Amino acid sequence: MNRADSLNISLISVEDTVAVQKQSTPRFFRQKGEIQMNEIIRVEPISNPIWVHLSLLFWVFAIVFARQSYTLRLKQIITATLNAQQVKQLLREGSILKQGFPVVFMLMNYFTIALFLFIFINEQFPNSFYFSLGQGFLLLFGGVIMYNGLKFVAIWLIGFLFDNQSVSLWYLIDYFLFQISEGFALFPLLILFVYAKYSIFLYLALIVLLLFWLFRLKRALVIGLADTNFSSSYLFLYLCTLEVIPFILLYKLGLEFI
Repeated sequence: MNRADSLNISLISVEDTVAVQKQSTPRFFRQKGEIQMNEIIRVEPISNPIWVHLSLLFWVFAIVFARQSYTLRLKQIITATLNAQQVKQLLREGSILKQGFPVVFMLMNYFTIALFLFIFINEQFPNSFYFSLGQGFLLLFGGVIMYNGLKFVAIWLIGFLFDNQSVSLWYLIDYFLFQISEGFALFPLLILFVYAKYSIFLYLALIVLLLFWLFRLKRALVIGLADTNFSSSYLFLYLCTLEVIPFILLYKLGLEFI
């Protein structure tokens, strides 16, 4: 190589060098006596789409509205979640399932769980969804609704088969109340997870879910053992069918599709 060519190669403008550094990170290595260069393109993290911010804003307004308009009922729901005797009071009133706003906040819980799953899967397994971001979330949201809907049907059906409709209704109302209170506990963690971008809030949400699940299992044992006609073997089969086996199936499905 002559001297002129060497000078032409070395005279690279500073602007071009800066532009290359912004676009990629060069990596040099030697192979068979030749110097080669590979470029690793920097992938910028994808920001949250606008529908995430609008959805969170909608639920904030819904909570504020319910706090102003249904203060007493919200206190009853939270108190009944902590105290099983209050569930009986709501059963005697018979109005908890007839009001619309508790169902809305049950859907908020499903939305919160689905969005947690969506962000986690999208960050840890970015090629898992073969859809747009909105379609992937709607798929998860629909799956969470379907799972809980089937669970409500299973609670009623098992109570009918075992001829314990009163116990099944008590457990159904209890499960319904737990879903609402769970959503109120998880939603602040979701906001922090979305905007702070710290994984610690995801782990805290998993701990909250686990604590609610364990507490609900304890309450289910209390409800089942309170009925003298409900045998221990039926209670064990009841809880395994409704609480343990679905999680095992979801874990297996997650390993297959993610």
